[in-house]
Amino acid sequence: MRYAITFVHAPVVTYDQNYGTRFAPLWAYTLAAYVPDDWQVTIAEGASATPSALQGADVFAFSGINQDLPSILAVQRQLKVKYPSARFIVGGPLTWSFEQEGRLELLDSFDFVFLLDGEETLPRFLNALANDNLSALPRTIRAERFDLAAARSIRFSDYRKNFKHYYGAVIEVSRGCPFLCEFCDIRVVPGNNRANNKPVALILQEMDEYLALGVTQFLFVCDNFIGNPAWARECAEAIIAWRERHPARISIFTWLTINLYKLPDLMGLLRRAGFSILYIGIESVNQNALLETAKVQNRVDLTKAVSKIQGYGFVIAPGLIFGFDSDTEAVFRDTLEFIIESGLIGGDPSFLSALPGTPLFERMKRTGRLVEPPGVATERRKVSTNIRYLQPRAALSEGFLWFMSELNGAQAQLARFRQHLALLTASEDFVPSGGEGYGSPSQYLRLQFADATNRQMLVARLSFLAKPQNALAAARGFLLWRRAEKERPGLGVHFYFWLYFWTNLALKYRHLRAEDLDLHSATEGTNLADLARDAAQALVHADGLVKRHSKAQQQARHTSLALQRLADADVSPEGQSGLAR
Repeated sequence: MRYAITFVHAPVVTYDQNYGTRFAPLWAYTLAAYVPDDWQVTIAEGASATPSALQGADVFAFSGINQDLPSILAVQRQLKVKYPSARFIVGGPLTWSFEQEGRLELLDSFDFVFLLDGEETLPRFLNALANDNLSALPRTIRAERFDLAAARSIRFSDYRKNFKHYYGAVIEVSRGCPFLCEFCDIRVVPGNNRANNKPVALILQEMDEYLALGVTQFLFVCDNFIGNPAWARECAEAIIAWRERHPARISIFTWLTINLYKLPDLMGLLRRAGFSILYIGIESVNQNALLETAKVQNRVDLTKAVSKIQGYGFVIAPGLIFGFDSDTEAVFRDTLEFIIESGLIGGDPSFLSALPGTPLFERMKRTGRLVEPPGVATERRKVSTNIRYLQPRAALSEGFLWFMSELNGAQAQLARFRQHLALLTASEDFVPSGGEGYGSPSQYLRLQFADATNRQMLVARLSFLAKPQNALAAARGFLLWRRAEKERPGLGVHFYFWLYFWTNLALKYRHLRAEDLDLHSATEGTNLADLARDAAQALVHADGLVKRHSKAQQQARHTSLALQRLADADVSPEGQSGLAR
């Protein structure tokens, strides 16, 4: 008897999630490669993931993030009615998050729940089912951290059927990050506070497969590409050699940390390898906020660091966060000035959220500052959070609305792009990447014309840019780009990325009002000294994680120090500056 498994990708899809782009569900193509050979595999997404379109299977596997839960449950409920004898399993980021929050009961409708990596536990489960031995397995199946040294290539036999629907290719290259930011849930996953890298040879093998399909845009998925700089150099050098054998104009987008600016040799290698856009978590221009969240690698001259990295030719997509305890009402103005001064042309700021399992979540819970609606799991949202901030809600709302209005104005947008190009043309470090850059307008437009919603939003983008002040700024930006192109070839991606992000934010926040921001403030009279005392006590009476790991102790110590500084100032955060760019 041949068994069948269907991977169902059923996320909640909103336009402002990927802005009209569609990426391959990497989790499904990855796990499909570990399914036993005698099983039939189906990967369903989009229209093919609707219950009416799905054929029967012995196992239906789901995955997603917390926000996807309503959509996942809706599809699962209908499939259960249609195929009552099938087994329904779920894994991925949402299961780990729900367990950390103590809300695994939200997944009670599933037969089995998988925690952490599934490369080894999924085939073990499927073999048990085939051998009629499922009773020997617990309902909650927990994995050890999977060593990517043993990774397999994704299941290209299925990917080839769908690749024309995707924007470029998605390649997982590593997992884990060596840093210990208080708010980050990457660090708390067991075994994830270190780099876990895929073999470089396997990455090149997958690039060969994609290139054979005509794909030249690569999204290198990881938690921190330079978590192990030696491996990053090895990978970049191998891709440079690969490019010499394959003259395709490739481009790469990836995630890494700002300490890249200290590694000039690696920056040069990455550019020669085709790296184009880098997501970097800058988080805050408030130096005490960076200490508070233990983002110690960012406690540098941020303008200098950003300018150094961009000088090599990279586009930085920055992560920016408002709402740290150390923030003041001036943070919105200071962030806008920083963006323009440093020539950053991307970024969609959000408010600080406490993700389950993180030290920030525990600190907010201990001090009564965690917002926990009953029966609802924590979700990561831009303008809705689960923290009671020290700043007044009205000040945060008004500051954010002012910030977005100013940032999306033609004057600020042109200023940031002009400064961006000025830094590039003045830099002696610039390295042409030899590719069109990650952000191909032709590929993007193809996806827009293929979907009715995307077509409507494309018209909205063009209408926004047609407004006189915006059209004039875009035209001036175009002329600046063409002039800079004479000295620094390959800057087209910078121009397109600027327009792309500008119109993204403008459309996303065009109707935003103060009442749309679901923000909360701590009760009046919240004592900074009490908060600092709690942080200090948590350091002394630390949990097992802190006791075992000196780096986690260091993070807790940074947080305690920052809060003590606020308390010692003997004024509310609104009166504190603490800003040093």
